[in-house]
Amino acid sequence: MIIPESRLLLAASIFMLVLGLATPYYVASDTVESRLALATTSVICDLARNVVGGLWDVECIVAPGQSPHTYEPTPEDMVKAAKAKVILYNGFTIDAWVAKLFASHNKEKLHRVTEGLEPYILKVPDGPYAGREDPHMWMDVELAIKYVERIRDIFVGQDPDNAEIYKTNAAAYIRELEELDKWIRETVSQLPTEKRILVTQENAFQYFSRAYGFRVGAYFYSIATEIEPSPIDMVHAVEKVKQLGVCVFFVESTLSSRLLDSLIREAGGRLAGPLYVDGVGPLGSGAESYVSMMKVNVGTIVGELMKGC
Repeated sequence: MIIPESRLLLAASIFMLVLGLATPYYVASDTVESRLALATTSVICDLARNVVGGLWDVECIVAPGQSPHTYEPTPEDMVKAAKAKVILYNGFTIDAWVAKLFASHNKEKLHRVTEGLEPYILKVPDGPYAGREDPHMWMDVELAIKYVERIRDIFVGQDPDNAEIYKTNAAAYIRELEELDKWIRETVSQLPTEKRILVTQENAFQYFSRAYGFRVGAYFYSIATEIEPSPIDMVHAVEKVKQLGVCVFFVESTLSSRLLDSLIREAGGRLAGPLYVDGVGPLGSGAESYVSMMKVNVGTIVGELMKGC
């Protein structure tokens, strides 16, 4: 996402002021602020909370129900960044704004949770970001486990006195995620292979599809949801779904159904969802954690594709 230069300058100016005021405050003693960790997305936020327990206050920069693709950092985020000891981010385009705004004065605090996962990367196949890394690695639970291992190591390095707590918490959570992965595979196995075709708004299901035996059928946004599809993109989508014989189209929780509504008018079919992709759901959604988010997604996908048209 491109943030207007004026906004960047304003945020940077406010940050410099806050940094000058805040640094003596949190360096002087082990205050509550020194136990503050920020996470760019609500998924990373939830994973981190399961690792640190009550030892850190982990706050989400992008709240549940919001999209990190289109998020614009605020002066309040600058204040929090100055106080935080750790800033966790995903990398690979989805939260590029964190590096632009925080790196110059908080570089030592920035930790990419996908570090070391390069061998598992899938590339964006088309659109303005073609050839770039697809950031949605958490949609494969086995890769989410690797996120947890990386987060564990980050906090062990930050707070070695409590290393055993982080290791114990991470091990217990990884067991829960392994059970989640097993449940997903068992649930998906009930769906005939020929029905495992996903038509979604955003191309965010490559890792999910590779892990659980689906095909990515069609989508509108190649990766960046702030870049609107062209009329020709709609034509191609209509042609593709007709060719595939797909009639169930999944809407995401953070996106309008406008494009899918247009697709249905041209090709027929019906809407299903919502699916939670770029963040966990808000309170009351039933998808407030990473585990519940994935269960809701899989239950919705399998149930809707099983029903068909």
